[in-house]
Amino acid sequence: MKLLQKNRVNIVITNRVLRYSLHNSSSPEGLLDKGELNLPHEVIKDGAIVNRAAFLKAVSTLVKKKNWKGKPLYFCLPDDTVVIRNLQIPAVLTEEESLHYVSTQLGHSFYLPFANPSLAIEFLEEENQLRNILLYAYPNEKIVAFEEVFRQAGLKPVVADLTSLSVYRLYYKRIRMEHDHVLHIQWNTDALVVTAFQNHKAIFTRYIKVTVSERQEEMTEQSTERLMNEYLIEVRRIIDFYQFSISKGQASINLVLLSGDVPYLPRIWKSLRETLPMEVLTFTDIVQEVKYVDVLGLALKQEV
Repeated sequence: MKLLQKNRVNIVITNRVLRYSLHNSSSPEGLLDKGELNLPHEVIKDGAIVNRAAFLKAVSTLVKKKNWKGKPLYFCLPDDTVVIRNLQIPAVLTEEESLHYVSTQLGHSFYLPFANPSLAIEFLEEENQLRNILLYAYPNEKIVAFEEVFRQAGLKPVVADLTSLSVYRLYYKRIRMEHDHVLHIQWNTDALVVTAFQNHKAIFTRYIKVTVSERQEEMTEQSTERLMNEYLIEVRRIIDFYQFSISKGQASINLVLLSGDVPYLPRIWKSLRETLPMEVLTFTDIVQEVKYVDVLGLALKQEV
């Protein structure tokens, strides 16, 4: 594969940890190394770097320890501020022209909750001389801030991706079942990211911040159960929202993908299986530690 022709670093960023892998075509399936680095408290907050010096130190130390200097980097941005919109544009426009057209319509025909976005689009079907598109928007200053730190630490950023897209990529390339309406739940210690995929394209995402009154490692059996049930209710509401609001009652979620780094993920999987009518998949058949599916999916992304 082209992406495994030379050593390549892959990094997934959350508010708490930095997960990484190193890939090379000379090892089985290209994987040479993987691991996780706990970040100092509030170095990353709400998906943004708030303590640049501490984040740079952590990344630089890792790069030096792993001898990664000069290696290409693919990284996943925190999913907290991504916006997905379904829009219509003139069907005659090329992809480049479409991006320019969408940029000119910002603040007029539609709005985003942040300024200076980085934009990407997916073409969908044509309809009466109009083309439906999916617009993905992300605050550009967040991307630039991460790129600058990675460059200063000695890496060479190539592509920025989203965790939800990376996990779905792993599912699509390694498992892929005949389901057109898939819900991915990334259940991490600090947040849930719930993303709906229709015909293999992300069409809706919701970020849910997890608030915990005590430290996770000190939680009791009862408090863990209470926390889990609280957010499972939100997941079920999103499944209903997809069926009745997004799909107008014409379709419903028929597969749930579950990943994340919470220690009680198997209990979440069991509860979802017991209460939902559709299949719930956790990637345990293809990876030993489910929390790494995000970075392993990122490693499958090709350069664009």
